[in-house]
Amino acid sequence: MNIENEIQKLDKLVAKLESETLSIDASLAAFNEAIETAKTCLEGIRVAKGKLELLKNEAERIELNLENERPL
Repeated sequence: MNIENEIQKLDKLVAKLESETLSIDASLAAFNEAIETAKTCLEGIRVAKGKLELLKNEAERIELNLENERPL
């Protein structure tokens, strides 16, 4: 999943809902798609945040190991 693409899709759906005169059925369908896209975006952000935390922890571990190896 590409979060940026999903956000762009969400932006287009919001703009469509704001600017076009849609039937009730079309509005509901677009709104439903926007909600599902927003859920996908949030899940992608959650996954990315978890990966970032893992990388941060790994970087801190490496830094601590390097500090312990330095001669006094």
